[in-house]
Amino acid sequence: MNDFAELLNDLILSPSRKKKIDLLKIFFCKSNLKDKGWAFCILTNRMDRKFLSVKELKELIIENSDEDLFRFSYDYVGDLAETISLLWGTNNEKNTKINLHEFMELFSSFDHKNKLKTKLKSFLNRSSENQRYTIIKILTGGLRVGVSNGLIKEALKLSGVREKTEIEEFWHGFKLPYTDLFEWLDGKELPKYINKKKLFNSFMLANNFNSNEFKSYKTDDYIAEFKWDGIRAQIIFSEDGKIFSRNGEDITNSFCDINTFIKGYFVVDGEIVVKKNNKVLSFNHLQKRIGRKNPSKKLIEDYPIHFIAYDILFYTNVDCRILSLIERKKYLNRFINIYKFNNISISSLIKFSSWDQLQNIKETSLNNHIEGVIIKKKTSLYKKGRVVNGWYKWKRNPFSVDFIIMYAQRGHGKRSSFYSDFTFGCWIDEQFSKLVPVGKAYSGYTNDELKSLDRWVRNNTVERFGPVRSLKPGLVVEVSFDNINYSSRHKSGVALRFPRFTRIRWDKPISQVCSLKYIKDLIN
Repeated sequence: MNDFAELLNDLILSPSRKKKIDLLKIFFCKSNLKDKGWAFCILTNRMDRKFLSVKELKELIIENSDEDLFRFSYDYVGDLAETISLLWGTNNEKNTKINLHEFMELFSSFDHKNKLKTKLKSFLNRSSENQRYTIIKILTGGLRVGVSNGLIKEALKLSGVREKTEIEEFWHGFKLPYTDLFEWLDGKELPKYINKKKLFNSFMLANNFNSNEFKSYKTDDYIAEFKWDGIRAQIIFSEDGKIFSRNGEDITNSFCDINTFIKGYFVVDGEIVVKKNNKVLSFNHLQKRIGRKNPSKKLIEDYPIHFIAYDILFYTNVDCRILSLIERKKYLNRFINIYKFNNISISSLIKFSSWDQLQNIKETSLNNHIEGVIIKKKTSLYKKGRVVNGWYKWKRNPFSVDFIIMYAQRGHGKRSSFYSDFTFGCWIDEQFSKLVPVGKAYSGYTNDELKSLDRWVRNNTVERFGPVRSLKPGLVVEVSFDNINYSSRHKSGVALRFPRFTRIRWDKPISQVCSLKYIKDLIN
């Protein structure tokens, strides 16, 4: 446990990508097999449960310390694990000396929360500040140490004899306790339970489109498709078919209205959307289905799923990834025509003869459920990740509207001392007498601007609601967002996609900010 706690601490304090890889490699090389397996599980967020909720942990620390002290400390520190590690009182008991795998196996064995809490108290009493921080992070499932799967793959490559391409190919096949992963990395054979045909295949990704760079390129060498505002998915059609998300998570049960069970073997890449009465609905409707392990019959009827197929990776025994895009499209059409699914269609191609024409289509012909266009070279092979001369995404220009800051809340981590999370709104009607909140933003400003915003918040607070401050209307900010749709969950009746600050309008009076009607008119 000490080694893993030191690893997390070093990862947090190391901004360098190379340094993080070195730290991971050293840990994987020196640790015992079981510790390496559990560390891999934790770092890649493959835990199948959260041991305790945030609420339960708060109750635990309040039992052990003064409630007001905890609330003031948590408000200032901003991170629950760090707050508990600092506030939890130590006693004269010896520090915990237990391996990571022993700790994980012990806590995984508890079915009853009360037993788990009792044991946790004992561990926290005998742990150092750094150990307490690590224990809480493990139990809540949110590390936030700046380690991506890409960094872990690089570290695994350096700590074993396998190439990164091999690691990526079998990345999603290994299971707890992951000891066989590290044995395979050292040269042993793959576990017999791994079946390549049941594994997620890494997606091909799109680069950002540069219109100036493409001016000299022939449009005849490319095709273009709409970029729908759904979720990227990969479907394995077979006798035990699966649906995988962008990061390889099995989401089959959430979208059970897609029939993946057929004879043969086909792997198709595409986008999941909600489509009803022959009309694609907004991402807000799709969110009703995301994360639902067992959607009800009514939910399926209200928000029916549709899959828009972009590409095909395997057609029975044919590995289509090594074929050109044009050849893959032929196999994809053949597959769709044979099986004639009622909720699966092929992505339609956009007809264009110049880049200017495609730009005009991108900006003027799209509804709110299309993010832009994807441009693909006809001769491109299906390769993992972003490749040169492959695919390019050309998103439409974001919306940009002036709003009034209404509320502010302290941030987390490095921003815990600053009011960095803002709720903004507009006038509810043309009377310009009452505001309605429209969205939240916590990015888009510089560090210097953050200091100025924080100062303004402290000088213009009207009321306090725990960590949130209600503000005197007076500061206008320009907010950009990628999309807007109706939403019954929001007081304003609208939801913005990825809002972020563009400018702070210190000079603009709040009387010049628009009403809610203008915001709603942006939809379609």
